Amino acid sequence: MRDSLLVVATRPQSLTVLRVETGPGLPAPTGATTFPLPAEASAEAVAETAARLVREQGLDARRVALGLDAAEATLRRLPFPFTAPGKIDLVLGPEYEPFLTTPPAETALAWSATALAAPPETVVLAAAVSRQTLVGQTIALAAAGLAPQAACLDLAGLDALLQALTPGCEAVLCVHVGAGRADFVCRLDDAPLAWRSLPLPEAADAGQQAAFLAREALLTLSPLAGRPPVGLTLILGGEAARPETAAALETSLGVPSTSLSALPGWPRLALGEALPEALALAYGLAVLAAKDPKTANFLRGDLAPAASRATLRRALLLAGGSALALAACAVGALLSMTWRLDASLARTRAETEAVVTAAAPELAPSLTTAQKLSALRGRLAERAAARRDQGTGPTGGVLEILAAIHQGLGPNGAAKARRVALDENRATIDAVADDYTTVDAVKRRLAAMPVFSGVEIRGAKNNPEKKQVEFQLDLKLAGTGQGAP
Repeated sequence: MRDSLLVVATRPQSLTVLRVETGPGLPAPTGATTFPLPAEASAEAVAETAARLVREQGLDARRVALGLDAAEATLRRLPFPFTAPGKIDLVLGPEYEPFLTTPPAETALAWSATALAAPPETVVLAAAVSRQTLVGQTIALAAAGLAPQAACLDLAGLDALLQALTPGCEAVLCVHVGAGRADFVCRLDDAPLAWRSLPLPEAADAGQQAAFLAREALLTLSPLAGRPPVGLTLILGGEAARPETAAALETSLGVPSTSLSALPGWPRLALGEALPEALALAYGLAVLAAKDPKTANFLRGDLAPAASRATLRRALLLAGGSALALAACAVGALLSMTWRLDASLARTRAETEAVVTAAAPELAPSLTTAQKLSALRGRLAERAAARRDQGTGPTGGVLEILAAIHQGLGPNGAAKARRVALDENRATIDAVADDYTTVDAVKRRLAAMPVFSGVEIRGAKNNPEKKQVEFQLDLKLAGTGQGAP
């Protein structure tokens, strides 16, 4: 399902607002604008400007992500003897404290795991920002109707963009230059390794700037000293792709370079033109926020934003829909169970009717099953009285014999009686079965019943056309003398 996401990214003298449509694959940019900010602009002024740009440019979106200037963060790599995110969150503050200029309670933390250690250990690239500044920015944006659900470093966004555009690369270094800043992002084995954001030297000519970037690029790669990669992919964005700068970086690092916008999968705007490389960091934040940024998001724990009305409304709709679906399933199950029960009762009535009709075929067909059973009970009473007078006769009555025959034929319909004949000494059954095994099983079941003292198969014939075995059983009733065969 496609969704809309708005990125609000700030740097000291500029504000970038980017809207994307999220869904399968990379987000699709649908609109963007960059606006200059006065020096030391307040959080309220930035939020009001962002809200105005959204209204004027038609950039409304359902979700909002805040991009934080990486130059304002403290970055460190910290080792831990475990990999569980919950444990790292628990001890990250105390481990980070020696590198902070303010108490940990006044700091917001985020981190991403690197590939510098193997489980059960891990080395994380951690970032710390001012909690007061972060809270002020989120409150101001919320007041302007742009409450962010995520807040991440802009270089974390550039890192996420490189991950999406350079799959399978062992080591990647991206140098992005624009608006007087040089940004360096290094990845190793598909994981973050180093993020750096530096101001360019003032009054530096092109040669001096190229030398500066080459030197800082080597410093960015210093974590690889103990683990040199087999291959390095060098990517240049913005002013870093200028010929003189690119040549200096290629010479210093000993590898050819590729333009950031020349990478396969680089996004395009709605009219088909390539997304400007100046928007690479904001677009990277959209890539990061579109998937769950997890521990790279500063708005976690007690800083997690309260659910918006739209989110609550959506959750209620989902809960209501789920409840309706469950109720429909319950009603369907009840109806299905009732139908199966009715069908079972109908089969039982039909089988009883067939047995009663076979036992007393002379009774009028217009009689109901209850009336036929009543007639059979009357006959049984008469025969029982006669046996009492004679002092002989089988044990049990007609109903008991019929019930025994019905039980012996089995409940699954594999054997069915066509005719049942009873006299004072024996019962004869003409029946059909699906195979000879069933015939033998019927004989064994009937022979085990106390109503019968002997059971014999008088004949069994296979009927291939009907896929049936026709057979006849002779059952001697218990409690009778030896009758004629």
